[in-house]
Amino acid sequence: MSLSAQDISFRWNGKTLSARQGDTLSAALWRAGVTTFARSRKLHRPLSYSGAHAVGVLAKVDGMPNVRMDQIELRPGMQVSMQNCWPAPGFDLLKALQILPSKLVYGGFEHGALIPQSGLPARLAERAMALLAGVADVAPVDWNAAPIPGTSLAPDLLVVGGGPEGIRAANAAAASGESVALITRGESPGRFAVAAGETLPSLSDKVQLFLATEVFGAYRDGRVILAAPVDGTGPAMAIRPGRVVLATGRRSMPPMVRGNHLPGVFDAHAALDLAARFRVLPGKRVAVVGTGSETRLAARLKALGCKISHCGPVSALEKIEGGKRVKAIRAGGKRIPCDALIHAGPWRSDPNLAFQISAEGAYQLLGQALPGYVSFTGAAALPAEAIPVPAAPDSEALICPCMDVTAGELTHHIDAGETDPEVLKRLTSCGMGTCQGWPCWEGMLALLAARTGLQPDDFARPSHRPPRRAITIAQAAGLSGLVEVCQK
Repeated sequence: MSLSAQDISFRWNGKTLSARQGDTLSAALWRAGVTTFARSRKLHRPLSYSGAHAVGVLAKVDGMPNVRMDQIELRPGMQVSMQNCWPAPGFDLLKALQILPSKLVYGGFEHGALIPQSGLPARLAERAMALLAGVADVAPVDWNAAPIPGTSLAPDLLVVGGGPEGIRAANAAAASGESVALITRGESPGRFAVAAGETLPSLSDKVQLFLATEVFGAYRDGRVILAAPVDGTGPAMAIRPGRVVLATGRRSMPPMVRGNHLPGVFDAHAALDLAARFRVLPGKRVAVVGTGSETRLAARLKALGCKISHCGPVSALEKIEGGKRVKAIRAGGKRIPCDALIHAGPWRSDPNLAFQISAEGAYQLLGQALPGYVSFTGAAALPAEAIPVPAAPDSEALICPCMDVTAGELTHHIDAGETDPEVLKRLTSCGMGTCQGWPCWEGMLALLAARTGLQPDDFARPSHRPPRRAITIAQAAGLSGLVEVCQK
C-alpha cells in the first residue's frame, strides 16, 4: 500500500496497516476496518473501543503489555498486538470458548467444581487457568524501568476535569488571586464539549494546565492527590491542594441487554471522539438511544456524516444482535439493521475519586460525606440517572465484560439470598478488572435493587481504592520521596 504524506504505517498482529497522523491507536484500528481489539477474560468474547470498558482497548505496544490504545497516539512503525489469545495474536483458538454456557464459568475457572485441589493435577490446572485467563504476558525482564522523577505541586485550588464548568471554576479562582491547577485526561480542554459542537470558554493564562494527565488516587481525605500522564512516559505528580473541585462530568451507562459488549457499541463520548476528532465514522448505519439527549446526539452525528437508522429511548432497547460486531438492534418490538449502537444515557458521574476522598474503614471502605474543601461542579454535581433494568433481565447481558460477569450470574447469587455488594463482587469478580468497578458496579447495584425491590443507594458500594487507573512502576517509583514529604 502506498502511503501519502499524511499517512503512517504500523503493525497490528503482524500485519502492516496505515493510519493518519494524529490518530490514537484505537482510531487507527477502527479506520483500518479492525473492530475486535481484545477478548474477555473467561469466554474470550470480542471486545473493542467502547468508551465504557477499558479492557476493550488494552494491547501490547512495542513490547509493553496492557497499554490503553485510546490514550496513545500512533507513531510510525509501532508494533501492536492483541492480548489474551493463543497460540498467537490474530489466530486465537481460545475464542472457541464462546460456545460454552456462561453458567460453566460463574465465578471464574478457579471456582469450578471440577478443578483439582492438590498435587500435580492442581498445578496443571493452574497453568491451564493462567493460559485461559491470563489477559497479558508480563513485560520483558530486561525492560528499562528506571524511575521517572516525580514533581510536587501545592495549588490553592485543584480542578479535576477540563470541560466548560471546570474551566469556569478555574478561571473564577484565578481571578480572585488563587493559584490554580487544572488537570484533564484529554489532549486538549473540553474534548467532549467541543466534539458535541459546544463553544468552550477560554482558559485563563493564570491557570496551570496539565493535559493528557489523569488523577489516579486520592489519599489522606483528599489532602494528597496523585496524578500522572496517561501515556506512562511523563513524571507523576504529588499534589497538596488547598481545595479540590471535581468537574469530571458524567458518562453514559451501557444498556443492560444482550450484546452490549459487541464491537460497534459506543458511549456518546467515544462515538463523538471518533467522528469529530478523527473523522472516523463509528458505523455506516448508526442507532442512537438515550434518556433525553439522544435526539441532539443523533443530529450532531448526522452533521458529522453518520447515517442514523434509529433514534429512541434506551428503555425501549431489547437486544443488540451480532457476532463479531453489531448487526442489528431490537427496540420497541422491531428489528432495526445497523452496524453501530451509540448510547447517550443513563448518565452518571464516576464516584471513584469522591469515594477515595471520603471513605473510611479497613476491610471494606464505606463512603462518607465529602469534606468541606472538596466539591463538585457542572454535570458531575447532577443527580445520577436511574439505570433501566428489564423486568426479566436477559441472563446473557454482560454487567462486567472485563470479567465475563453476566446478569444471570449476579441474579443466581441474589436470588439465593446474597445481597451484599461487596460479597457479590468477590463471588463473581464483577468490577475487579481494569475498569475498577466503573461502570460495572453501577449495573450491579441497579440489578440488585431491582431484584430486591430497594434502591441502589440503599446498599453500601464496594470499595473504590486507588489507583483508579494503571500507572507504570517507573512513575510510581518517582513519587517515593515526594509522597513522604506530602504526608508529614
